Amino acid sequence: MRSVTMLPASCPTRRPLRDRFASAWLALLGALFLSAASAQTEITFWQAWGGSEGQALQALVDEFNASQSEVRVRSSFVPIGDGERILASLAGGAPADLVTVWDWMVVPLGYGGALADLTADLSAAGVGPEDYLPGIWEYGAYQGAKYGIPTTINVYAFMWNKDVFAAAGLDPEAPPRTIAELDALTEQLTTVDARGNMRRLGFYPNVTAIYCYAFGGQLYDPETLEVTLDHPGNVAAFEWLAAFYEKYDIAKIRRFQAGWGDMASPFNPFYRGQIAMQEGGQWEVAFTREYALDLNWGVTNFPAPEGGRDDVTPVQSSFWVIPAQATHKAEATRFLLWLSAPEQSARFAAALANIPPRRDALAMPVFADTITPHMQTYIDMLLTGYVYTPPGLPVGLYLSDQLNQALAAVQDGTVSAREALETAQRNVQRELEKYR
Repeated sequence: MRSVTMLPASCPTRRPLRDRFASAWLALLGALFLSAASAQTEITFWQAWGGSEGQALQALVDEFNASQSEVRVRSSFVPIGDGERILASLAGGAPADLVTVWDWMVVPLGYGGALADLTADLSAAGVGPEDYLPGIWEYGAYQGAKYGIPTTINVYAFMWNKDVFAAAGLDPEAPPRTIAELDALTEQLTTVDARGNMRRLGFYPNVTAIYCYAFGGQLYDPETLEVTLDHPGNVAAFEWLAAFYEKYDIAKIRRFQAGWGDMASPFNPFYRGQIAMQEGGQWEVAFTREYALDLNWGVTNFPAPEGGRDDVTPVQSSFWVIPAQATHKAEATRFLLWLSAPEQSARFAAALANIPPRRDALAMPVFADTITPHMQTYIDMLLTGYVYTPPGLPVGLYLSDQLNQALAAVQDGTVSAREALETAQRNVQRELEKYR
């Protein structure tokens, strides 16, 4: 009799060869998957836009992630105004791989060693001055080193309310071309009530630097990198501003301003006719579409005095920068080059109603199809005007603060225009010497 050996209940059942092969195959696939995943580098990106604008940027991030398998971008919304958090991360040595900052932060941080110099990477990628709009390549650079790339461009221009002009018996198609014409129109369009309270202000000069350049001055010499706050043109501009504040009474203006609504709302004083003429950026194209659809307005170049500088074009922007201590600089640079390429630049600028900094982006349908006559004026100013940007100096922010202090002193009438600017010049020059 043949004996039968029974397996004990605790002994594992022997698996068929087919099952063991399948398990081994699955294990191999898993190993391959893990290997591929480990080969992918994740970079962190602090972006600064919420709402629909943030969604537009995230769509670009998703597209980049789907386009390749080596780099994955993980973006986080960090408001650009949260400067303390950004600076703390840079100082703490654990920053994100790509960060969004204001323009005034770029050169001080870069020159101080907190940001990577992108010059060699841009050159290796074949990106140069000819790829950018006039005056933009040098923006964010200092002594030949580029520390960031502008995200999109904001441009200021001169705006006037045509309906207010017409109601005052003025030609609604004839904005001022000179400072003398601006002065005359401001007087004609400013109204006060029986008690002397201001009801409408013809014009209010808000961005001081515009008039420094329009009067032929400059805040610094971009060639020598010397501070020039006491430039004769700046003094002439400040004397004109001082006369304006004396004539219209800065105290009355401030009381009038206290009743103004939010600029990004239907209560914007320009939309309501409380100001007849103002400085305004290309974002007004989108704002008026949303908050003042029926507003009859025009936009043109800034007026200049006789012998001054025509077609002054003020530019501002935020920047994308790579911290010097970023963990994955090469991968962040790869993403930044893709994100700032013409096609992506055009799409992002169109979503923000801003202007792309790249020349080729202007003609791309995704942006070109959004250009209105008003927006075309802003673009033409960039292409043909005298473009100036905030001072690209290590003390750029301090310079702006000193300029504002000089303006406040002139507004209050405590010092002359020349004295105020000479004081500012000495202070900024002394601060700049610390970097030399």
